[in-house]
Amino acid sequence: MRDTTTAGMDAGALFAELAAEEAAQPEPGFAMAPEDWAGFALFWAMSGIVFLQFFTRYILNDSLAWTEEIASYMLMVLTFWGSALAARRGSHIAVEFLLDALPAAARRWARLAVALVAAGFFALCCVLCWQVAEAMLFQPMVAIEVPLAYVYYGILGGLVLTTLRTALHALARFRAGEPEHAPDPSLAAVKL
Repeated sequence: MRDTTTAGMDAGALFAELAAEEAAQPEPGFAMAPEDWAGFALFWAMSGIVFLQFFTRYILNDSLAWTEEIASYMLMVLTFWGSALAARRGSHIAVEFLLDALPAAARRWARLAVALVAAGFFALCCVLCWQVAEAMLFQPMVAIEVPLAYVYYGILGGLVLTTLRTALHALARFRAGEPEHAPDPSLAAVKL
């Protein structure tokens, strides 16, 4: 029969060993890019507006009409700038099990092709967003007299950066090559 204190010490030793391994590896730095700063500023500005909306509606019992509309528009712009952040890191959601089944050389070219299709899609979205923004130059927002085109120009900025970041990430990944065996995706987020 196995002693439970011994099992506890084994787990404790294992966790101590894992902690020592993690401490030996330096934490990678987080480099802030323009889309990170824009997203950070937009998020906190939107949070302030949402708090103002809450405060005026539930504390003062006299809601400001413009806060809900502006917060919605800021969330739209923030979404597309966040997309640029994900494209820079290569962390957009993707189904890769078919690509992972390919040999390394074929996987390298297939990933490049998929990334170029994605970049082409984002470029098409840029063109369409530009057309919508131009059409909205004389359409004011409901609550304030500001052209709705400004919202679409903000979205366009995020789409342009997403397109560029997708293409740059694809090129960097292609140049780096692929490992002989695809990494196990179930271990990608494991970090103690």
